[in-house]
Amino acid sequence: MSEKAEIEVPPQKSTFPRSVHFAPLHIPLERRLQTLAVLFHTVALPYCIGLFFLMLAFPPFWPLLVMYVIYAYGFDHSSSNGEISRRRSPLFRRLPLFRLYCDYFPIHIHREVPLEPTFPGRLREPSGLVERWIAKMFGVQDAVVEGNESDVKATANGNGTTKEIGPTYVFGYHPHGIVSLGAFGAIGTEGAGWEKLFPGIPVSLLTLETNFSLPFYREYLLSLGIASVSRRSCTNLLKHDQSICIVIGGAQESLLAEPGTLDLILVKRRGFVKLAMSTARVSDQPICLVPILSFGENDVYDQVRGDRSSKLYKIQTFIKKAAGFTLPLMYARGIFNYDFGLMPYRRQMTLVVGKPIAVPYVAQPTEAEIEVYHKQYMDELRRLWDTYKDDYFVDHKGKGVKNSEMRFVE
Repeated sequence: MSEKAEIEVPPQKSTFPRSVHFAPLHIPLERRLQTLAVLFHTVALPYCIGLFFLMLAFPPFWPLLVMYVIYAYGFDHSSSNGEISRRRSPLFRRLPLFRLYCDYFPIHIHREVPLEPTFPGRLREPSGLVERWIAKMFGVQDAVVEGNESDVKATANGNGTTKEIGPTYVFGYHPHGIVSLGAFGAIGTEGAGWEKLFPGIPVSLLTLETNFSLPFYREYLLSLGIASVSRRSCTNLLKHDQSICIVIGGAQESLLAEPGTLDLILVKRRGFVKLAMSTARVSDQPICLVPILSFGENDVYDQVRGDRSSKLYKIQTFIKKAAGFTLPLMYARGIFNYDFGLMPYRRQMTLVVGKPIAVPYVAQPTEAEIEVYHKQYMDELRRLWDTYKDDYFVDHKGKGVKNSEMRFVE
């Protein structure tokens, strides 16, 4: 996995290209399908919203849309009530579509140490007409892993006793990048083989609550087991023995994303540590913090950046404070060219999953107690960088790996 991915784009320039390099016609079909898979995810949000309003224009669909709106916004609170396992579709997560998505960059997961499973793994074959049809149609022949059922509370030890479920994990993903494409592929789907590396640890990637107010798009996210990043949602998920993955740097960090750099917003981000310490579980097992360092997340898009005193940065920061998200002015390649467009570059992303840091349960942790585990977390993240930068960091700025560094800027 230390192999560097082939880079299709010409050397990076500070300005937009004056000439266009089109993709040749003899590109293998597999690579075309990979591009379509990434395009599918890229346009999923506007497509879902557009489909909703298109159906709204035809009166015969109105009764269905009324029932959908009542159910989705009146009764279904899966995004925040901790019961995401009821909406997650293991079969959907394992579709070849998402394997193609991950192969596009490609996305790899490097596991430093095995993590103790939260649940005993249970396998079942696809059941029901719909699941069997999808499995046959798309070639998903493997058994579906069911390790996230809240009713699985213990597993037999073989001596008449039982062993309670294992630890729950709070994974911290770094960096945010422009739109966290690596986190989506590796953790939001099974395209990179998360279940094989970490069996029995169901994890929900978390995103903004506003994404679950978008018709049809919310169903796409919920089917992948993606949930809200609100405090209520995080607490409920952990209480349901569901591990979570938080992109710690948030929208503010996306403004720092640039190929060949790794600037992180972490010094002031301590809420995830307090969350892990103050959430009580039914079992006596701890909640563990696990850092994930994604080499290459910042490399898949270029960005028009302004310094902190520029009008652009101030406008982007204002939007972030007002709306909860920001609008990086990113660009990369197109579907049929390598020079401009909103499709990400084909640049390898390697997610290094670090060692777990067990935190004790403290109902009301003090700042000093939080600081202890926050420092351990930052030290572990620094260790991951120092250990793996020579293997996985790709120099897109010509500074040399030895002159590159990971910086905690805030």
